[in-house]
Amino acid sequence: MGETLTVGELHGGGLVLGYRCPSRCRHCLYGSGPHRRDGEPADLAELDRVLDLLAERAPRARMHIGGGEPFLDLDRLVHAVTGLAERGLALDYVETNAVWLKGRRQGEEVLRRLADAGLGCVLISVSPFHAEFIPPSRTLLLVELADRLLSRGSFVWVPDFLPELAAVAPGHRLDLQARLAERSDGYARDIAQRYHLVAAARAGRFLAHQGAARPWRLLLSGADCARRLADTSHFHVDGCGGYVPGLCAGLVLPLQEVPGRIDLAKYPVLAALVRGGVGALVELAREHGFTPAERYSSPCDLCTHARKSLFPLGFAELGPDGFYDERSVPGF
Repeated sequence: MGETLTVGELHGGGLVLGYRCPSRCRHCLYGSGPHRRDGEPADLAELDRVLDLLAERAPRARMHIGGGEPFLDLDRLVHAVTGLAERGLALDYVETNAVWLKGRRQGEEVLRRLADAGLGCVLISVSPFHAEFIPPSRTLLLVELADRLLSRGSFVWVPDFLPELAAVAPGHRLDLQARLAERSDGYARDIAQRYHLVAAARAGRFLAHQGAARPWRLLLSGADCARRLADTSHFHVDGCGGYVPGLCAGLVLPLQEVPGRIDLAKYPVLAALVRGGVGALVELAREHGFTPAERYSSPCDLCTHARKSLFPLGFAELGPDGFYDERSVPGF
Protein backbone atom coordinates (compact mmCIF):
# COMPACT_ATOMS: atom_id res chain seq x y z
CA MET A 1 0.00 0.00 0.00
CA GLY A 2 1.33 3.44 -0.93
CA GLU A 3 0.15 6.76 0.42
CA THR A 4 -2.52 6.42 3.10
CA LEU A 5 -4.76 8.39 5.42
CA THR A 6 -5.05 6.93 8.90
CA VAL A 7 -8.46 7.33 10.51
CA GLY A 8 -8.46 6.36 14.17
CA GLU A 9 -11.20 5.23 16.52
CA LEU A 10 -14.56 6.83 15.76
CA HIS A 11 -15.56 8.99 18.73
CA GLY A 12 -18.50 11.28 17.94
CA GLY A 13 -20.83 10.79 15.02
CA GLY A 14 -24.09 11.71 13.43
CA LEU A 15 -26.39 9.26 11.68
CA VAL A 16 -27.87 11.21 8.76
CA LEU A 17 -31.18 9.60 7.83
CA GLY A 18 -31.31 11.53 4.57
CA TYR A 19 -30.70 15.00 3.18
CA ARG A 20 -34.33 15.81 2.40
CA CYS A 21 -35.70 18.93 4.10
CA PRO A 22 -38.63 21.22 3.26
CA SER A 23 -36.34 24.19 3.84
CA ARG A 24 -33.35 25.27 1.83
CA CYS A 25 -31.56 27.37 4.44
CA ARG A 26 -28.76 29.61 3.24
CA HIS A 27 -26.26 28.31 5.76
CA CYS A 28 -26.70 24.55 5.19
CA LEU A 29 -23.38 22.74 5.13
CA TYR A 30 -24.91 19.63 3.55
CA GLY A 31 -26.95 21.31 0.81
CA SER A 32 -30.19 19.84 2.11
CA GLY A 33 -33.52 20.73 0.56
CA PRO A 34 -36.83 19.43 -0.78
CA HIS A 35 -35.10 18.15 -3.93
CA ARG A 36 -32.84 15.70 -2.09
CA ARG A 37 -33.66 12.00 -1.92
CA ASP A 38 -30.12 10.64 -1.62
CA GLY A 39 -28.56 9.35 1.57
CA GLU A 40 -31.82 7.72 2.69
CA PRO A 41 -31.98 4.00 3.41
CA ALA A 42 -34.19 2.21 0.92
CA ASP A 43 -36.11 0.53 3.74
CA LEU A 44 -35.75 -0.39 7.40
CA ALA A 45 -33.74 -3.48 6.50
CA GLU A 46 -31.09 -1.28 4.90
CA LEU A 47 -31.14 0.99 7.94
CA ASP A 48 -30.55 -2.07 10.12
CA ARG A 49 -27.53 -2.99 8.02
CA VAL A 50 -26.10 0.50 8.56
CA LEU A 51 -26.78 0.28 12.30
CA ASP A 52 -25.06 -3.12 12.44
CA LEU A 53 -22.07 -1.64 10.67
CA LEU A 54 -21.98 1.31 13.07
CA ALA A 55 -22.00 -1.08 16.01
CA GLU A 56 -19.07 -2.93 14.44
CA ARG A 57 -16.99 0.07 13.35
CA ALA A 58 -17.87 2.64 16.03
CA PRO A 59 -18.92 0.71 19.16
CA ARG A 60 -17.82 3.43 21.60
CA ALA A 61 -18.89 6.47 19.62
CA ARG A 62 -21.45 8.87 21.03
CA MET A 63 -24.06 9.37 18.33
CA HIS A 64 -26.69 11.86 17.30
CA ILE A 65 -29.29 11.63 14.54
CA GLY A 66 -29.63 14.35 11.95
CA GLY A 67 -30.35 15.21 8.34
CA GLY A 68 -31.82 16.89 6.39
CA GLU A 69 -34.82 16.77 8.68
CA PRO A 70 -35.05 13.37 10.39
CA PHE A 71 -38.59 13.97 11.71
CA LEU A 72 -40.02 13.78 8.16
CA ASP A 73 -40.23 9.98 8.47
CA LEU A 74 -41.23 9.33 12.07
CA ASP A 75 -41.35 5.53 11.75
CA ARG A 76 -37.79 5.50 10.42
CA LEU A 77 -36.64 7.88 13.14
CA VAL A 78 -38.18 5.74 15.89
CA HIS A 79 -36.56 2.66 14.35
CA ALA A 80 -33.17 4.40 14.39
CA VAL A 81 -33.55 5.49 18.03
CA THR A 82 -34.48 2.00 19.20
CA GLY A 83 -31.92 0.39 16.88
CA LEU A 84 -29.03 2.36 18.34
CA ALA A 85 -30.09 1.40 21.86
CA GLU A 86 -30.49 -2.27 20.95
CA ARG A 87 -26.90 -2.28 19.70
CA GLY A 88 -25.51 -0.53 22.77
CA LEU A 89 -24.72 2.70 20.94
CA ALA A 90 -25.09 5.92 22.93
CA LEU A 91 -27.53 8.48 21.52
CA ASP A 92 -27.11 12.04 22.74
CA TYR A 93 -29.88 13.77 20.76
CA VAL A 94 -31.85 14.06 17.53
CA GLU A 95 -31.46 17.27 15.53
CA THR A 96 -34.49 19.11 14.18
CA ASN A 97 -35.44 22.50 12.81
CA ALA A 98 -39.10 22.14 13.93
CA VAL A 99 -40.45 22.34 10.38
CA TRP A 100 -42.58 19.25 11.03
CA LEU A 101 -44.39 20.71 14.06
CA LYS A 102 -48.03 21.57 13.23
CA GLY A 103 -49.43 22.22 16.69
CA ARG A 104 -49.25 21.45 20.39
CA ARG A 105 -51.19 18.19 20.39
CA GLN A 106 -49.37 16.74 17.39
CA GLY A 107 -46.00 17.77 18.86
CA GLU A 108 -46.83 16.10 22.15
CA GLU A 109 -47.78 12.86 20.40
CA VAL A 110 -44.55 12.79 18.41
CA LEU A 111 -42.29 13.53 21.37
CA ARG A 112 -44.06 11.04 23.62
CA ARG A 113 -43.58 8.32 21.00
CA LEU A 114 -39.88 9.14 20.78
CA ALA A 115 -39.54 9.32 24.55
CA ASP A 116 -41.10 5.85 24.79
CA ALA A 117 -38.48 4.68 22.26
CA GLY A 118 -35.71 6.00 24.52
CA LEU A 119 -34.99 9.50 23.22
CA GLY A 120 -33.96 11.91 25.96
CA CYS A 121 -33.08 15.11 24.11
CA VAL A 122 -33.66 17.03 20.88
CA LEU A 123 -31.26 19.59 19.46
CA ILE A 124 -33.44 22.39 18.12
CA SER A 125 -31.86 24.62 15.48
CA VAL A 126 -32.52 28.30 16.16
CA SER A 127 -31.16 31.02 13.89
CA PRO A 128 -32.24 33.67 11.38
CA PHE A 129 -31.36 31.14 8.66
CA HIS A 130 -34.00 28.72 9.92
CA ALA A 131 -36.48 31.47 10.77
CA GLU A 132 -36.59 32.46 7.09
CA PHE A 133 -38.45 29.18 6.47
CA ILE A 134 -39.93 28.24 9.86
CA PRO A 135 -41.96 30.62 12.07
CA PRO A 136 -39.98 31.16 15.28
CA SER A 137 -43.19 30.69 17.27
CA ARG A 138 -43.21 27.08 16.09
CA THR A 139 -39.59 26.66 17.18
CA LEU A 140 -40.31 28.17 20.60
CA LEU A 141 -43.26 25.81 21.04
CA LEU A 142 -41.02 22.82 20.35
CA VAL A 143 -38.53 24.03 22.96
CA GLU A 144 -41.36 24.21 25.50
CA LEU A 145 -42.69 20.74 24.64
CA ALA A 146 -39.26 19.10 24.65
CA ASP A 147 -38.37 20.59 28.01
CA ARG A 148 -41.58 19.18 29.46
CA LEU A 149 -41.76 15.77 27.78
CA LEU A 150 -38.18 14.56 27.33
CA SER A 151 -35.94 13.51 30.18
CA ARG A 152 -33.11 15.81 29.11
CA GLY A 153 -35.27 18.35 27.34
CA SER A 154 -34.07 20.63 24.56
CA PHE A 155 -30.58 21.51 23.43
CA VAL A 156 -31.02 24.83 21.65
CA TRP A 157 -28.45 25.72 19.00
CA VAL A 158 -27.89 28.66 19.23
CA PRO A 159 -29.70 30.11 22.31
CA ASP A 160 -28.32 33.61 21.68
CA PHE A 161 -30.82 33.97 18.84
CA LEU A 162 -33.89 33.26 20.97
CA PRO A 163 -34.58 36.85 22.16
CA GLU A 164 -34.45 38.46 18.72
CA LEU A 165 -36.49 35.72 17.05
CA ALA A 166 -39.11 35.78 19.80
CA ALA A 167 -39.96 39.29 18.56
CA VAL A 168 -41.23 37.91 15.22
CA ALA A 169 -45.04 37.86 15.19
CA PRO A 170 -46.57 34.43 15.97
CA GLY A 171 -47.04 32.35 12.83
CA HIS A 172 -44.81 34.61 10.76
CA ARG A 173 -41.40 33.87 9.31
CA LEU A 174 -38.42 36.18 9.36
CA ASP A 175 -37.83 38.17 6.18
CA LEU A 176 -34.10 37.53 6.18
CA GLN A 177 -33.51 39.16 2.82
CA ALA A 178 -35.10 42.40 4.02
CA ARG A 179 -33.11 42.32 7.22
CA LEU A 180 -29.86 41.79 5.35
CA ALA A 181 -30.74 44.70 3.07
CA GLU A 182 -31.57 46.94 6.03
CA ARG A 183 -28.43 46.17 7.98
CA SER A 184 -25.12 47.36 6.59
CA ASP A 185 -23.29 46.93 9.89
CA GLY A 186 -21.90 43.44 9.31
CA TYR A 187 -25.10 41.65 10.32
CA ALA A 188 -24.51 38.78 7.89
CA ARG A 189 -21.04 38.07 9.25
CA ASP A 190 -22.30 38.51 12.79
CA ILE A 191 -24.99 35.84 12.50
CA ALA A 192 -22.52 33.54 10.74
CA GLN A 193 -20.05 33.90 13.61
CA ARG A 194 -22.72 33.46 16.26
CA TYR A 195 -23.90 30.27 14.57
CA HIS A 196 -20.28 29.04 14.25
CA LEU A 197 -20.72 28.36 10.55
CA VAL A 198 -18.29 26.18 8.68
CA ALA A 199 -17.81 28.31 5.57
CA ALA A 200 -18.28 25.52 3.04
CA ALA A 201 -21.07 24.48 0.67
CA ARG A 202 -24.12 26.75 0.98
CA ALA A 203 -22.69 28.52 4.05
CA GLY A 204 -19.58 29.44 2.12
CA ARG A 205 -21.71 30.84 -0.71
CA PHE A 206 -23.79 32.89 1.73
CA LEU A 207 -20.71 34.56 3.15
CA ALA A 208 -19.22 35.17 -0.28
CA HIS A 209 -22.42 36.83 -1.46
CA GLN A 210 -22.38 39.04 1.62
CA GLY A 211 -18.94 40.39 0.79
CA ALA A 212 -16.82 38.16 3.03
CA ALA A 213 -14.48 36.95 0.29
CA ARG A 214 -10.81 37.08 -0.64
CA PRO A 215 -8.80 36.37 -3.80
CA TRP A 216 -8.56 32.63 -4.33
CA ARG A 217 -4.77 32.50 -4.42
CA LEU A 218 -4.66 33.77 -0.83
CA LEU A 219 -6.68 30.76 0.34
CA LEU A 220 -4.56 27.91 -0.98
CA SER A 221 -2.78 27.20 2.30
CA GLY A 222 -5.49 28.27 4.71
CA ALA A 223 -6.77 24.90 5.94
CA ASP A 224 -5.23 21.83 7.56
CA CYS A 225 -7.11 19.37 5.37
CA ALA A 226 -5.22 16.23 6.41
CA ARG A 227 -5.99 16.83 10.08
CA ARG A 228 -9.65 17.57 9.38
CA LEU A 229 -10.10 14.49 7.20
CA ALA A 230 -8.61 12.27 9.90
CA ASP A 231 -10.67 13.84 12.70
CA THR A 232 -13.25 11.50 14.20
CA SER A 233 -14.68 13.79 16.87
CA HIS A 234 -17.60 14.78 14.62
CA PHE A 235 -18.01 12.44 11.65
CA HIS A 236 -21.26 11.58 9.86
CA VAL A 237 -22.67 8.40 8.33
CA ASP A 238 -25.61 8.56 5.95
CA GLY A 239 -28.49 6.14 5.72
CA CYS A 240 -26.77 4.20 2.94
CA GLY A 241 -23.57 3.59 4.91
CA GLY A 242 -21.49 6.43 3.47
CA TYR A 243 -18.88 7.85 5.86
CA VAL A 244 -18.41 11.64 5.69
CA PRO A 245 -15.01 12.55 7.20
CA GLY A 246 -14.99 15.43 9.65
CA LEU A 247 -17.32 18.16 8.44
CA CYS A 248 -16.26 17.80 4.79
CA ALA A 249 -19.66 17.48 3.15
CA GLY A 250 -19.44 16.19 -0.41
CA LEU A 251 -16.74 13.67 0.43
CA VAL A 252 -17.86 10.14 1.19
CA LEU A 253 -16.13 6.82 1.85
CA PRO A 254 -17.47 3.33 2.60
CA LEU A 255 -17.98 3.00 6.35
CA GLN A 256 -16.30 -0.42 6.08
CA GLU A 257 -12.95 1.34 5.51
CA VAL A 258 -12.85 3.20 8.82
CA PRO A 259 -11.26 3.17 11.25
CA GLY A 260 -8.08 2.12 9.51
CA ARG A 261 -5.54 3.10 6.86
CA ILE A 262 -7.27 4.31 3.72
CA ASP A 263 -5.45 3.56 0.48
CA LEU A 264 -5.36 6.95 -1.24
CA ALA A 265 -4.49 5.42 -4.59
CA LYS A 266 -8.22 4.69 -4.87
CA TYR A 267 -9.22 8.26 -4.04
CA PRO A 268 -7.29 10.90 -6.04
CA VAL A 269 -9.30 13.86 -4.73
CA LEU A 270 -8.80 12.78 -1.14
CA ALA A 271 -5.12 12.13 -1.86
CA ALA A 272 -4.64 15.67 -3.16
CA LEU A 273 -6.24 17.15 -0.06
CA VAL A 274 -4.15 15.00 2.29
CA ARG A 275 -0.93 15.66 0.40
CA GLY A 276 -1.22 19.37 -0.22
CA GLY A 277 -4.53 20.72 1.01
CA VAL A 278 -6.72 23.00 -1.07
CA GLY A 279 -3.77 24.10 -3.19
CA ALA A 280 -3.17 20.55 -4.42
CA LEU A 281 -6.89 20.03 -5.03
CA VAL A 282 -7.12 23.20 -7.12
CA GLU A 283 -4.09 22.08 -9.12
CA LEU A 284 -5.78 18.71 -9.79
CA ALA A 285 -9.03 20.43 -10.78
CA ARG A 286 -7.25 22.88 -13.10
CA GLU A 287 -5.64 19.94 -14.89
CA HIS A 288 -9.21 18.90 -15.70
CA GLY A 289 -10.31 22.32 -16.92
CA PHE A 290 -11.36 24.07 -13.71
CA THR A 291 -11.14 27.86 -13.63
CA PRO A 292 -11.47 29.35 -10.13
CA ALA A 293 -13.71 32.32 -9.51
CA GLU A 294 -11.93 35.48 -8.46
CA ARG A 295 -12.93 35.37 -4.79
CA TYR A 296 -14.15 32.89 -2.18
CA SER A 297 -15.20 33.20 1.43
CA SER A 298 -12.82 30.50 2.70
CA PRO A 299 -10.56 27.62 1.64
CA CYS A 300 -13.56 25.32 2.17
CA ASP A 301 -15.66 27.44 -0.20
CA LEU A 302 -12.94 27.15 -2.85
CA CYS A 303 -12.66 23.41 -2.17
CA THR A 304 -16.39 22.97 -2.73
CA HIS A 305 -16.19 24.70 -6.11
CA ALA A 306 -13.16 22.70 -7.21
CA ARG A 307 -14.81 19.42 -6.21
CA LYS A 308 -18.02 20.43 -7.97
CA SER A 309 -16.06 20.80 -11.19
CA LEU A 310 -14.51 17.35 -10.72
CA PHE A 311 -17.74 15.58 -9.82
CA PRO A 312 -18.82 14.73 -13.41
CA LEU A 313 -15.56 12.80 -13.87
CA GLY A 314 -16.74 10.07 -11.53
CA PHE A 315 -14.27 10.18 -8.64
CA ALA A 316 -15.47 7.59 -6.13
CA GLU A 317 -15.04 9.83 -3.08
CA LEU A 318 -17.20 12.66 -4.45
CA GLY A 319 -20.73 12.18 -3.20
CA PRO A 320 -23.49 11.73 -2.52
CA ASP A 321 -24.69 12.83 -5.94
CA GLY A 322 -27.30 15.22 -4.58
CA PHE A 323 -24.68 17.39 -2.90
CA TYR A 324 -23.33 18.40 -6.31
CA ASP A 325 -26.74 19.34 -7.67
CA GLU A 326 -26.95 23.06 -8.49
CA ARG A 327 -29.96 23.33 -6.17
CA SER A 328 -27.84 22.09 -3.26
CA VAL A 329 -24.91 24.47 -3.58
CA PRO A 330 -25.68 27.21 -6.11
CA GLY A 331 -23.98 30.44 -6.96
CA PHE A 332 -20.38 29.86 -8.09
